[in-house]
Amino acid sequence: MSESFLLLSHAGVTLIMVGIMWSVQLAIYPQFRAVPAQDFTRYVTDHSSRIVKLLAPFAPVEVILALLVFLLRPDGTSAAASFVAGALLAAGWVATAMWYAPIHGRLQADGYDADLVQRLITTNWFRTALWSIRGLLALAFLA
Repeated sequence: MSESFLLLSHAGVTLIMVGIMWSVQLAIYPQFRAVPAQDFTRYVTDHSSRIVKLLAPFAPVEVILALLVFLLRPDGTSAAASFVAGALLAAGWVATAMWYAPIHGRLQADGYDADLVQRLITTNWFRTALWSIRGLLALAFLA
């Protein structure tokens, strides 16, 4: 794999993930508030199923490419910057597993909870920021 192809692939997949995160933050999670309570459990379960299918082809590839950028440091990519980009990715996935997945699980099991939905929307800015910074770093790696 050429260095430029690695950096372009890394940036492409990272920017796809940035787009997904912003879509979730600005459109999908706020929409949870508009779902009638009697339909909410089905809706949030369907959301979880669909978002996993959307992320499945990109998330593992992003992890692999981030690792390759860190290990190979193509085109003089900074070791520190590639480490930070990888650490942000790890933090995003740890937060997903430890914080966001349990919230989704509670919403699926217990139904609509306005406070829990608001907590999901408010705290998801953390993940949105993480991936946004990753996107900026990925673009910087191309420069």
